[in-house]
Amino acid sequence: MLEDNFKVGENGHLLLHGVDLVSLCNNHGTPLFVFDEACLVENFDRFRHAFESVYPKVMVCYSIKTNNNLAICKILRRKGAYAEVSSELDLHVASKAGFTGDKIIFDGPFKPKEALRRALEEKIALVNIESFSEMERLNDIAAEVGVKQAIGLRINPFKDPGFSKYTNIINLLNAAYCHLDSRFGFSIDDASRAFKRVMELKNLSLQAIMTHPYRAATKTLLPMIQELHEKFGVEIKYLNIGGGFNLGDASFVGSKELVFDFLRRKIGLKSKLNNEGHASNIESVAKSIVGEIKQSLGDSPEQTIIVEPGRFISSSAGILLLRVDHVKEAGGYKWVSVDGGTNLVPRFNFVELRKIIVANKATSYSNEEVNIVGPLLYAEDFISLKAALPKISEGDVLSIFGCGAYTLSRSNQFLHPRPAAVLLNSKGEVKVIRERETFEDFLYKDRSV
Repeated sequence: MLEDNFKVGENGHLLLHGVDLVSLCNNHGTPLFVFDEACLVENFDRFRHAFESVYPKVMVCYSIKTNNNLAICKILRRKGAYAEVSSELDLHVASKAGFTGDKIIFDGPFKPKEALRRALEEKIALVNIESFSEMERLNDIAAEVGVKQAIGLRINPFKDPGFSKYTNIINLLNAAYCHLDSRFGFSIDDASRAFKRVMELKNLSLQAIMTHPYRAATKTLLPMIQELHEKFGVEIKYLNIGGGFNLGDASFVGSKELVFDFLRRKIGLKSKLNNEGHASNIESVAKSIVGEIKQSLGDSPEQTIIVEPGRFISSSAGILLLRVDHVKEAGGYKWVSVDGGTNLVPRFNFVELRKIIVANKATSYSNEEVNIVGPLLYAEDFISLKAALPKISEGDVLSIFGCGAYTLSRSNQFLHPRPAAVLLNSKGEVKVIRERETFEDFLYKDRSV
């Protein structure tokens, strides 16, 4: 665990593998991403062992999009990870990191011809198809390249819950947004037609079925293995259960939870918001999945399980160091303005409440509640809401935990160049794995008229 590698120095500063994080900021500036190699490796080893200890054939495919830094990818490749890529950019990164084609699988709903051609030329292990048009396109490209490409079909277990279920606010919101998740893969109703069409295409070899996230995988996929065998005589080689595994280093809350918390406070009740996330006990998850597979397919199933973890491996291995620019009071709250926000920690459709430690006041008690906001020009640019911290002053350094996934790879240049990133090992050695961008870097590709 990352927390095991931290200590507090005699000066009250937070140390990682003996390295003073405040001094690190003085040397490299802020914002600053810091990655712990030991934690990264420990997370990967734990994940892989959880499955390999209960099942003989497992492919752990690191999701490159989660954190596509070359140094991070190379570490995981050397540990034995496969790579899951979702674009030609991901494929390029994976190749640069040393992943050979037989160690790469290609997912995602958008695969242009150029990306598919490159994938086939690099002889990647598997392409997971998500639409009939992609199926036809890949078959044509495979014919041109002169290969018979191994493929999987992504199955989407989505079903419209029906109007009677819209009393549930989540179902209602999903419906209002056109059931966005339904666009991925083949629906269960279309699966048989997709299987049939693949059998007719000479340049594709159906070897896998997959879904995402893992929670619905066995319920969705196991009956289809039987169907493929009985109707088409196809023996599936790979059972891809996707990703979605959570280490629990952040608490995910939505609008509903924030509204209920506001109302609780208004009537004098204690807040229930906290940064303790709900973790996937990966050992229990692996045992449960394997148990269902064996129950359905027999004690000695032939399929290789493919898993595609990203967040579980990289999230807790990264922290983001931010410096406090100023503190103000407005609207009945105390606002702490820092030099990085959603330009570095983008959000999906929820708020992530992360553990935060003031790096230069690591021994101080949390005695005030603050909102931590970034430097951008829109109201939703915040790092955390209602965080309990020691008294904050200008110049303090905040350590934001759980920032190793979907941060560095999704960071952008809106108003500010992107920051540096460093890697620490267990010996306390510091390596720069991404240089800080300059204003000229930002303008490098522009051309004046």
